[in-house]
Amino acid sequence: MAIICDSSTQRMVTVVTIDLEARRRQERRRNFYAFGVVTLFSALMGWNYLDNLFRFYAGQPPHTLSAWQLPLHALFYDLCLRLHGFAQTQPPPLLPDEETERRWRQRLQKWAGGAFRHLPDIVIVAIDDQTVRSLKQSGIPYPPMPRAVYGELVQRLHQAGAKVIAFDLHMNLPSHLGESDDQAFQKAMAETQKVILACRLFPERHSGGFIVTYEGPYQPLAEKAAGLGLIEMTIDPWDRAIRAATVAVPYRDEWLPSLGTMAAALWLGKGEEPLQKELRQGRFNGVPLPLVFYRIGAEENFEGLLFGALLLNFAGPEKAFRHIPLEAVLFPERNGLTESELHRLFEGKLVFVGDTSELSKDIFLTPVSVGFPGVEVHATLAQMLLSGKFLRLTPRLWTQLMLLLFVALATALVFWLRPLRAFPSLLLLALVVFALALKALDTWLLVLPVAPFLVSLATASLLATTYLQFTVERHARHIRQRFSRFVAPSVLETMVVASEEELTRPRRMEATVLFTDLKGFTTISEERPPEEVAALLNEHFEIMTEIIDRHAGTVSKFIGDAIMALFGVPIPQPDHAARAVRCAVEMQRAMDEFRQRLAQRQLPELFMRIGIHTGELVFGAIGSKRQSDLTVIGDTVNVASRLEGMNKEFGSRILISETTYNQAVAAGADVLVEAVGEVSIRGRAKPLRVFKVLGVDGVMLETGSSALPDSTQEKAEDIPRQIPSKSASSPSLLTPPNSLAQDKPQPL
Repeated sequence: MAIICDSSTQRMVTVVTIDLEARRRQERRRNFYAFGVVTLFSALMGWNYLDNLFRFYAGQPPHTLSAWQLPLHALFYDLCLRLHGFAQTQPPPLLPDEETERRWRQRLQKWAGGAFRHLPDIVIVAIDDQTVRSLKQSGIPYPPMPRAVYGELVQRLHQAGAKVIAFDLHMNLPSHLGESDDQAFQKAMAETQKVILACRLFPERHSGGFIVTYEGPYQPLAEKAAGLGLIEMTIDPWDRAIRAATVAVPYRDEWLPSLGTMAAALWLGKGEEPLQKELRQGRFNGVPLPLVFYRIGAEENFEGLLFGALLLNFAGPEKAFRHIPLEAVLFPERNGLTESELHRLFEGKLVFVGDTSELSKDIFLTPVSVGFPGVEVHATLAQMLLSGKFLRLTPRLWTQLMLLLFVALATALVFWLRPLRAFPSLLLLALVVFALALKALDTWLLVLPVAPFLVSLATASLLATTYLQFTVERHARHIRQRFSRFVAPSVLETMVVASEEELTRPRRMEATVLFTDLKGFTTISEERPPEEVAALLNEHFEIMTEIIDRHAGTVSKFIGDAIMALFGVPIPQPDHAARAVRCAVEMQRAMDEFRQRLAQRQLPELFMRIGIHTGELVFGAIGSKRQSDLTVIGDTVNVASRLEGMNKEFGSRILISETTYNQAVAAGADVLVEAVGEVSIRGRAKPLRVFKVLGVDGVMLETGSSALPDSTQEKAEDIPRQIPSKSASSPSLLTPPNSLAQDKPQPL
């Protein structure tokens, strides 16, 4: 609400305007509530996802676990693991010399921080394709391997100084070559006392559940072994990949250690009691549940879950551990190896023996490789137990707080930038979370579940976008469609926060009305085809409309060859009079250029007259219920139209009223005018003071120069005393003063 004094009528006018600031405050309040709801709902989705993952890792049944949740989590977890340990497993780019390569690797290892590096104490003797070919050439059948060959292997490894030898080969049946073949292997095991054999558990489905059957190695072999270890793999059911391994499995009244666990215990000298365990109530990642606390050796401690498994901390893809073909150990002379070199390779080492050939079925999918030998899974578990580097989930509270902050930031970006512009920022935010997860894995061996973050991000983005589309954006789109042909784009963007009812409801406002008309257009219409006339008129309107838009004016309507433009409606502008005057001067300068182009096309000259008046009017939707139009009505419109017509009598190009002049100067416009006098407007009781506009802000109308005006051109401060009075000696109010008649501009 504002009170304005109309200087021409000396009346106090009450002007009702749209309180845009109040509307913006209301929109911000509504968006804040929506922001809170979207953030909370998205965070709850992420928290539920996290809770299910924590319970899954804890070996407890999740509350609700959708079919897509675990695979999605595994996808990003696998991606992190593939990049984890990059510095140790990937070759550097082409470098000029070995010293540069060494420095490059040192920098990568420093960047990787706590990334897992495989221990040199673990070596794998592989029955690879090279070994299979060599055995066939030597007349040794494979598969299956004669047990005497394993006995020879054990003897050679023992002589080379191997500390533990673990076979990832299930020998549950007698040798196909007879008892003597088994006895050769038994003798080697009895003499060395460092061989671990594989055993298995077979779950069989029966009515009401499962029956687990134990199947150990062939009994005479088992009696000579230093220990037995389970070779069962923990395979995820949804993609058949291995991401974790069990430390031990309960069977009847005892715990059966896995092959990797037994090998690590024997290497530490704890083969008789590989696991010192204690079952007690504890918490794992915030979840209360019974825990089995294991101890291997005096210093190495870790905790495993009663029904859970340890996430495998892979050192890299296959062959991250050192692989030595079995035939290189059996036939060192063929491979150029001496006894001293074998001693250097195996002295004090934990040796795993396994099949890695193409014939093997012991190849698995893992996060780091599509063809990962099972023997390396056992070696990875043993290395984790010996090094103490276990992967753990990030603490529950930290993860929940991070997720809440992440979702709030993502939602704020969508609300602030709007969906399309927010997309690059959301993508960057997702990459930041992934980078944090990778850094946590590399440096602190913490697993940050990325999938719940991305699910929450997608949920927040979708909900926020839906809300904006169905409320803010839909309203803004409707306002743009409704008013785009009526107001300038710059004005239109300030209108989107207002309601349509506020914008279309008829209301009294103070504004400035600008009328234009073309002189000479009738001649062109008579001489030229209608299509050419329409094209010419459209060209003229296009030029003038662009100028009006630049000054934040509103094209109300086109009337024949005339234009009616408004300033200060529908959105109030404190400087609407100054905008109108500046716009009129620019329009006339553009008209001069347009007239020159017409001359080049050998078309008749066109001149434009402009009248401007400022005052009170009514703006809104005027018409019937079935059809209405946004327009303005009132005396101000009538006066502006009359002033445009008076240009013919005064030989002027732009006529403005005193009200327009006063408000334009008050708004900071440097308006150069020539006094015309007081004119009578039909329908108005009092005469109206009128001025010719010669320039504004130093730009002259006739030539565009910024030269000082001559004696017939008055500055603003000289105008009041130059206006003729209504005395007997004064010229007619419709006749220019004598001083102007001597240097009169060319009539329009």
